[in-house]
Amino acid sequence: MLQRYALASLSCALALTPLTLRAQDLAMAAPGEPATTSGPADIQAVNYAPEGVFANSSQAPCSNDPDAETPCPVAGASRAAIEADNPKPRHRLFPIGGNAAIARGYRIPEPWGLGMLMVWNRTSFDSENLSAAVSKGSAPASDVNMAPLPFVTTSKLEGDNRMLGFKADLWLFPGVNLFTSIGKVRGTNRIDVDIDVDAFAPFPFCRPAKPCGTVNLPIETKVSNTTVTLGTILVYGNEHWFVLGSLAKTVSISSKERSDVKSTNIGLRAGPRFRLGEDTYFAPYFGGNYFDLDTTVQGVVASGPVFDDGDPIYLRYKVDMETKDPFALVAGFNVELGRHLSLQAELEASQTSTRILASTGVRF
Repeated sequence: MLQRYALASLSCALALTPLTLRAQDLAMAAPGEPATTSGPADIQAVNYAPEGVFANSSQAPCSNDPDAETPCPVAGASRAAIEADNPKPRHRLFPIGGNAAIARGYRIPEPWGLGMLMVWNRTSFDSENLSAAVSKGSAPASDVNMAPLPFVTTSKLEGDNRMLGFKADLWLFPGVNLFTSIGKVRGTNRIDVDIDVDAFAPFPFCRPAKPCGTVNLPIETKVSNTTVTLGTILVYGNEHWFVLGSLAKTVSISSKERSDVKSTNIGLRAGPRFRLGEDTYFAPYFGGNYFDLDTTVQGVVASGPVFDDGDPIYLRYKVDMETKDPFALVAGFNVELGRHLSLQAELEASQTSTRILASTGVRF
């Protein structure tokens, strides 16, 4: 009676790292049959011919040692098949417990991974803690005391950012992966600010007979940050399906007049696995993701002429923004091209945000 056990393989989006955990058959003894297992120490328990049998008079005696130059014939299976189903212990530190997993029938991936990833993220934000200073004719001083102003409000907050980066990961334990990435984020954050000029500049600048009205100031801030991500992935499944959970934290600190970006990414993905060839797998998946991106935007913006004398309005601002809809649905796929190369693409979407990820990686 044969049962198949496996750890699934996939790469994560927040974590941004391809994973490869595969397993071979683990033979289970049926009632009344001799017990055999697929651990490397049990190769001799498979039905080899008796030791000392000669294929012909010119050959040396065979041996049941799997490393012998002249192994004994195997009943019902080739030596290649036996070796494929009985991987040898690995003399590597990682993953910790890897040899024990191999002895139980698991095929362990190469422990180290390097890769490249690209992420495009378009997000709508909610504003928090809007502080501002407004002046007529000239910009407020950089050290001015900014405070929430009831006549200054936001009506539109969007971010459109792209990241190109490199990643590295390590299988610390079978099924437990640690990863990090470093990358460059570029893009823009767009904010529409409305100023009630009548409340800001009363008589004689604005009069009931000639109100100044509301001025809309579109603000566009540039994002050019270096980001660092740390995270972990837990994965489990069998030969035909997998479940994967991920947790990642990204931090980037920008210059004074640009936008800081911080994000938390928690995901759950699951799907089938299809074997396309020797060590080649295709794994489509679906799931959900919590992606909370926080950014702080600050700067100075000016309007066109507002008053009779032609003076504009200047606004010095600082506003905290967070993702409007952090929960999203996820769909993607992962392709393993042998034990050393993988490809991944993923789409994450909610009512107010879209995130696309593509990555490739090598293992060694």
